[in-house]
Amino acid sequence: MRAQRKEISQARSYIKSGKELAKAEEILRKVIDNDSVSRNDPRVHSYLLQAIEKQYAEGNEKLYLKQKYDTTVLFSLTKKLFDVAQRLDSLDSCPNKKGVVKTKYRTKNAAMLDNCRTNLFFGGTFHLRKGNYEEAFSLFDIYINSSDSPMFAGYNYSVTDRRLPEAGYWASYSAANLDNPQLVLKHARLAERDTSKLSYILMYEAEAYSKLGDTEAYVEALKRGFELYPTFQFFFPHLIDHFLGNDDLEEALALADRAVAVDSTSILFLYAKSNVLLNMGKNDECIDVTKRIVELNDTLAEPYYNIGMAFLNKVVLMEKSHERNDKNTVKAIYRQAMPYLEKYRVLAPDEKKKWAPALYRVYLNLNMGKQFDEIDRIINEVNP
Repeated sequence: MRAQRKEISQARSYIKSGKELAKAEEILRKVIDNDSVSRNDPRVHSYLLQAIEKQYAEGNEKLYLKQKYDTTVLFSLTKKLFDVAQRLDSLDSCPNKKGVVKTKYRTKNAAMLDNCRTNLFFGGTFHLRKGNYEEAFSLFDIYINSSDSPMFAGYNYSVTDRRLPEAGYWASYSAANLDNPQLVLKHARLAERDTSKLSYILMYEAEAYSKLGDTEAYVEALKRGFELYPTFQFFFPHLIDHFLGNDDLEEALALADRAVAVDSTSILFLYAKSNVLLNMGKNDECIDVTKRIVELNDTLAEPYYNIGMAFLNKVVLMEKSHERNDKNTVKAIYRQAMPYLEKYRVLAPDEKKKWAPALYRVYLNLNMGKQFDEIDRIINEVNP
């Protein structure tokens, strides 16, 4: 204990002199780490806070005087001030033997921290620009947590601080870049109050729930995002993929219909609806919708494939319903399918496994020997 007191005394001397402040901090941290009595003594933590506070003041002065100084050090010191002050406040708030709480340090320390609190926010944005997402999240996290800390109850940050929702967004953004879904969600509700970035925070939430395996929350986030931002590039594709992946074609079609109602010229929405209709066997509707895509953009390959396959599927349905004896009707449908499948072949020459079997059926049933022989050779090359 005498050794600990001697070290504390030495650290206090450094603090009073304003010299060797970093050394004073180092001494006091070692004392706190190694001595259980000092670890729970508010006075020792108060000395540590003073050592850091004076370092902060020195750095702030150098910046004010435009002297050479590393800005990151100031942000680091700000973080240290809040960490140490919060620990001190928790010790300072312990009831005495009579069960009464009398805080000795809170008012003074809260006022000091209030003056430098914005440096947590600006430090976070500084590290964001540098791509230091872990450090950025840490600073935003402290900034946000201080808003409901008992230490700052009198400052009412949750009402007066307009930067809080933005800090919540940047915290979630940093966590997303760290690929940490738990941290993404930590301040997501706060971030949602920043309406200028709401579409993105909902995307981060959905991704986080997906990574955590919470399918119900993932789908709800996608639905919410789509309802608010139907044309945003994330929500619709992932939501319809979810429905198709779970063979929930009715939900997928309802979603596609809502999307097309929002933008009837969207290739994405129309093509999604085309795929759903094709999977549902609604071939005539599929053909009508997909022809609309071709009208809007005739250079895309996949719509031609969907139209061709919808025609071929009509033949299959006729065969299943024993209407195959109507050879003229069947051949007419094959002739309707042929130009679309041939166009698909031209636009997607590498997709042999898709267009070759389809054209094989067409040429076989239309008795087109030369074309059939070529396709037969291609199929044998693809599947030797």
